[in-house]
Formats: sequence, C-alpha cells, structure tokens
Amino acid sequence: MSTDQGPIKILLAISNNILCEGLRKILAEEPQREVVCFNHSGHCSSPDIILFDANQDLQTLQETHPEAKGILLDTGLKDHEMSCLLVCHKIRGIISPDATLGMFHKAVSVVKRGDIWIDQKHLKALLHRNGSITENGDIKSLSTQDKKIVQLIAQGHKNRDIGEKLCLSEHTIKAHISRIFRRLDVSNRTQLVCLAMEYDAEFHQLQ
Repeated sequence: MSTDQGPIKILLAISNNILCEGLRKILAEEPQREVVCFNHSGHCSSPDIILFDANQDLQTLQETHPEAKGILLDTGLKDHEMSCLLVCHKIRGIISPDATLGMFHKAVSVVKRGDIWIDQKHLKALLHRNGSITENGDIKSLSTQDKKIVQLIAQGHKNRDIGEKLCLSEHTIKAHISRIFRRLDVSNRTQLVCLAMEYDAEFHQLQ
C-alpha cells in the first residue's frame, strides 16, 4: 500500500513570515495536504514533514516531533553545512531555491513516501564531505573547558544549564560560546554540533 494515501501533515518552520505564508499557500493548492506555519500557531499535532530553514533550532524540532521527516529549504548555506545536516541530523531532503513548483511538490511527496530527496548540486556536496573540515578551525586546539561546553551543547543543553554544570554564569558561558564560534568559523549551534561529530573521539576523552 502506498504511504502517499491520506493527508500529508506539514509543519512550516520558516523564519521569514512572508516566505512561510507563501509556502503555505503553495502547499495548500495540492489536495490531501494539511499545512501549519510554525511562526503563526507554534503547534502541529504529529506532522509527517517539517519544512525548515537554517535559522531554526532543528534539534528541538526533532525532539518535539521525533517521527517527522525533515526537509531543509536551502537559503544559502555552504555545502559543508548542508552535508552536515544530512549526515549528522539525518534530514531527509534539501530543496534548492531555484527548484520549480513541480519539483518542490515532488520533493515533499518523495520524502513522505520514505525516500530521500537530494538534487545533483547537494549530492555532490555530500560526496565531497570529507574535505569540508579543513574549512573550519580545529576542535583539537580548544581547551578542555571549551570542549566540555561543546559537548554539552551537542547534548542539547541550554546556556543556563551549561553554566550550572560548570559553575559559571550564563553570561560567561555565552561569551565562551561566541569565542568558540569565531575560533571554529561557525555561526550557530547546529554547525558547531555537526563539526563536533566529526571529532567524536575528542569528546570520548572527556567522559
């Protein structure tokens, strides 16, 4: 039996409200699709698919909706950042900004069916993933305390929790994280976690 039968419940987690509303209308044109904008309602009961952009807290979305399949709307991420999302966070698809409406609808259906949607551009980035680490700083050069902070971030802890565990103020933790971002040439927690997973052995030593 095809898994396409029945409505496809889609949660839109897009930071740009205008883009989010436009996508909602485009998706609603197709029959058997229920679409909710995360920015508007903040809630969607058991979505099949989460369509998100890079500004979202993907880890929280995945923890809230563990059965949902994630599709990234590419808004200009670097190749190594997208390949990290594919490998580290196990998202099921990437939609390019130049995709046609037909390809956009097809991507949603393919991912709902249980397959992975990656176009040639992003597939190439994934295949060349092993060379991406050289574009970032080296986690091995971080202090033990910085590595511990990265480890706690990777485990999903917020700044306040990290401060309590390390007996430091939340403000101090925020300053440490900003410095770590600059040191490793990353701009958000998702990129940091992806990079940390490349150096998994470094964090086993902290146990």
